[in-house]
Amino acid sequence: METVTTSASLVVRRASITDCPLTAAVNAIDGKWNLICLYWLDSGTRRFNHLRRLMPDISHKVLTETLRSLEEEGLITRTVYAEVPSRVEYSISEHGQSLRPLIEVVLVWGHGHIQWLTGAQERV
Repeated sequence: METVTTSASLVVRRASITDCPLTAAVNAIDGKWNLICLYWLDSGTRRFNHLRRLMPDISHKVLTETLRSLEEEGLITRTVYAEVPSRVEYSISEHGQSLRPLIEVVLVWGHGHIQWLTGAQERV
């Protein structure tokens, strides 16, 4: 069985190169679903439909675009197995794992934000 693993980390996208580290970071993780996909992939390798089940509000098209974008940024790897039917798996790359502290901070902040919103609704 032949497998092909791709990671677009070798692809230099000149349009996204910047001297500003904040701009570079935002460009890499920009998008409503990017951090959510990285969160799920950080806990293990997943297939496309498994990710769809974990994120029921994302459309097929948007998930495809999100995974392509994350791959282009070098944050995930896509492995295609030469099988019939074909099997494709997505996993977080070593570079993507460097975002783990950021994902954890955003997750904690999100919990606090939900509590704040709940409290704000109760005060109204």
